[in-house]
Amino acid sequence: MAELGPAGRDGANRDLKDRLKAALARQGLIQAEIVRKTQLNGESVSKAAVSNALNPEKGPPAATTLRAILNAAGISGTERDELSRLRDRAESPGPTQLEAYLKAAEKAASQHPYPGSLRAPSLPALADVYVRQQARAPAADDLDSPSPGNATANGNQAGPAVPAAEVFRADHDVCVLLGGPGGGKSTLLRAHLADSADGWLGGMTGKTIPVMVSAAALTGTDPPPPLPSVLAKAVTGDLGQVGLLDELTADFFRHPPRAGVSWLVLVDGLDEIPDADARSKVLNMLARSAEAEPGLYRFVVATRPLPATELRTLGQHVPRYELQPFSHDDLLTYATHWFHGLDGPSRHASAFIAGLKRSRLEVLARTPLMASMLCQLYAADPARPLPNSRTRAYESFVRLIYGQNSHKQIASTHDEAIRKLKNRYQIRRDKKAAKQAAQRVRNHLPELIDHLAHERINGSTAPAVEIVASHVQASLPQEVEVEQDLWNSFLSDLLRPTGILAQRGDDFDFLHQTLLEYHAARHATRDEQARSQLLDELKASPNAPAGGRLRPPDLDDSYLGFLLDGLLAPQDRIATETAEYVERVTAVGMEGLPSYLGAESRACKFLTSQVLLRTNLPPGPTAAQLTRFADDTTLFGYYRVGAAEALAGVDPEASAALLARLAGDTTLDEGLMNTNLLDGTARIGAAKALAEVDPEASAALLARLAGDTTLVATSLLQAAKALADVDRESGAAQLAHLAVTSEGWRVEAAKALAEVHPEASAALLARFATDTTDSAFNRTRSAEALAGMDPEASAALLTRLAVDPALDRRDRLYAAQALAGVDREAELAHPARGPRPPLYGVARVRADRVLAGLDKEAGAPLLARFAADATLNYGSRVRAARALAEVDREAGIALLARFAADTTLGVFGITAAARALADVDRETGRALLAWFAADSNLSDDSREYVARVLGEVDRGERYA
Repeated sequence: MAELGPAGRDGANRDLKDRLKAALARQGLIQAEIVRKTQLNGESVSKAAVSNALNPEKGPPAATTLRAILNAAGISGTERDELSRLRDRAESPGPTQLEAYLKAAEKAASQHPYPGSLRAPSLPALADVYVRQQARAPAADDLDSPSPGNATANGNQAGPAVPAAEVFRADHDVCVLLGGPGGGKSTLLRAHLADSADGWLGGMTGKTIPVMVSAAALTGTDPPPPLPSVLAKAVTGDLGQVGLLDELTADFFRHPPRAGVSWLVLVDGLDEIPDADARSKVLNMLARSAEAEPGLYRFVVATRPLPATELRTLGQHVPRYELQPFSHDDLLTYATHWFHGLDGPSRHASAFIAGLKRSRLEVLARTPLMASMLCQLYAADPARPLPNSRTRAYESFVRLIYGQNSHKQIASTHDEAIRKLKNRYQIRRDKKAAKQAAQRVRNHLPELIDHLAHERINGSTAPAVEIVASHVQASLPQEVEVEQDLWNSFLSDLLRPTGILAQRGDDFDFLHQTLLEYHAARHATRDEQARSQLLDELKASPNAPAGGRLRPPDLDDSYLGFLLDGLLAPQDRIATETAEYVERVTAVGMEGLPSYLGAESRACKFLTSQVLLRTNLPPGPTAAQLTRFADDTTLFGYYRVGAAEALAGVDPEASAALLARLAGDTTLDEGLMNTNLLDGTARIGAAKALAEVDPEASAALLARLAGDTTLVATSLLQAAKALADVDRESGAAQLAHLAVTSEGWRVEAAKALAEVHPEASAALLARFATDTTDSAFNRTRSAEALAGMDPEASAALLTRLAVDPALDRRDRLYAAQALAGVDREAELAHPARGPRPPLYGVARVRADRVLAGLDKEAGAPLLARFAADATLNYGSRVRAARALAEVDREAGIALLARFAADTTLGVFGITAAARALADVDRETGRALLAWFAADSNLSDDSREYVARVLGEVDRGERYA
């Protein structure tokens, strides 16, 4: 195994040597003086031992040697403790605790997160099928209602698409990742954990080390224990299943994993906590932990959309990213990866997509969980038609898993569990009674799992085996005496290999929230009596207003869909009453209730959500209601377009006609204040949605909208970007046209062009950045936007603007601040696994020196970062540290002293550092130069060069 960079033994040794040399350099102590002082202290250490203790190519010093050096240098307190810990870590014969954690975390995260059937070719590793998704910042504050077309009810447009992994790079203490059921949230977290752990184990470094925990693990006690204790318990329980041998302690998570690195806590499934107050306590815990220890923790919270008021607990400044579903091409790629074990993967992938279109499940299959399940169903029997609804897909998939008992050896595992229980008894009658009781449990296992799911979704936090044991079919047998612990152990042996549940520590969880919902709905609709009771409860919802008018039930859309399918499945009286209930909820009959109170919009959202989930609603009434909503001029355009788009799942031809009509309906446009231009977001959404049914008509409508001069520039840009998704060449041409004709939005248009034609985008942005007829602000924005394609050119342009004496202070400051983001853009353009091209080093430092002089708070950290950037040459790094000393003397001196002790910089590098240090701390800098000039390990030429530089210092000359 490769060493763990600075966190491994070799890294710890290098870190120890660097920090020890820097500490000695700060005091101006040379090796000979250290040797003399150890002799005076009675701890005599040889010159060779001191030299080896400072040489990164040598192993760690003995504990007695380090102690003597620290005593001689007068190093005490926290610094002494840290250096001693580094020595112990460097000498550790086995992997460090961090290495052990990362190895186990990588192994766990690399496993596929979704349930699998083994009739299909063996379940592939996550990395083999993973397709990277995009994310958007949700528009305005409509976070509890993600919108078709990425527009909110009030017409505000969502943010641009970015790689979903950006949520892990955001420089905020807390970020929120939003996504629908099965939308890939957990997969994204696991993929990042696996990738990051692999990188650290392979010697790469970063700003964070991730640790994944379920939100439910942060609940359970009031008040909750400190976060480090919660993390230690939860992570140890999870990783013990994949080979973590030693328990992780709270102290492990109470300190940074290494100097300058934060824990990135990935909190999964906040929405799976059924109680809003409990969710609020979790969010408060995270916010308090981030505030209490700045730099120790960062958090990414993954959840389905929640009411916006809940997420406001974290504050308005917290970034939120909405995970986007697969595109058509993404889904095709995903399927091809899945079918790699079949003969002709591409042929099977195409047949799979065609089958999805026939079953009208293609849109639903763009969520990773549904795609995984449907791929497995197809691979198990390619000739079998795919299910035509979500519930039927779950039914088929669970049946497939249960049908694999012999292949997965579940039956033999259960037989062994029954045999073990039976053999605890000596009397034949007791053996028989124990065996019969155990077989009864096994025969009712699917029913028991449904019961467990129903209890969990209704808030029970009791252990799974206790919930199962509370069911009449799994209670302690009366015919023979069985200890409760022994019975619970037997129940665990039955639950463990089912393929539906996963063991988490001492308990069991459903592999995915939607599996829990499906099984809970099965329990709630298990027979006629249960179905009748459920329907009565829905009708008697506490949200039902006076006067008998019905509102949609206050349940999660996904779970409600499974419940409705269970009510509608048998063609009986209850199914008829359920269909009537849905019609009443969505009918025009919210008589006299003004739409501005939200009645119509709630009903519309309820119906469109269920149709998009492929709930088995009666097609005729459903199509009629969706058409009514689409034609309802009292509704926001967003809801009208959403209804027309959902209609495609019931009547594609009617949907296409309705979307085309809405795309040309100017009454959907909203007027803007202080202008005679209109916002065409709703019409653009309709034209974009039409692409799913009629791409050619969609492209024609989007082209017309992109050239509609009655629309505001943001709408023109939105239409051109949508056009590029449907017709790449036409969209690129329209974006290029907007870039040169839209005075206020040309940078945005050129940036959007980068997604379809990066070369043309780069040329336009470079031209805009050098256009002296434009404002310095716009020129800076153009140069900054160029970083994603050509970071070196971007840095050069920004540097020129930052040091341009013709610009005023504010413009130069803005350019220098923008330059700080160039590294960020380069990181996105060149993933961490590949080499990153060095930027315009000297110019960068020069610009940030300008920034530091204009704004110390902003400039000092940038100079420190550039000084530490090993991709720059030593001259640039020393200049950055020297410039830093002008605005932060202590930090600059510390960096220069460290450089002066870093033999990897070579003679010229360490001499330059000591020379620069002499400008701000003459005594220390001069002492270092004198030490170098007398060092017999250097060549005569090198010592002569150092002596010449020492003479410059003595003459009072400054570092250039």
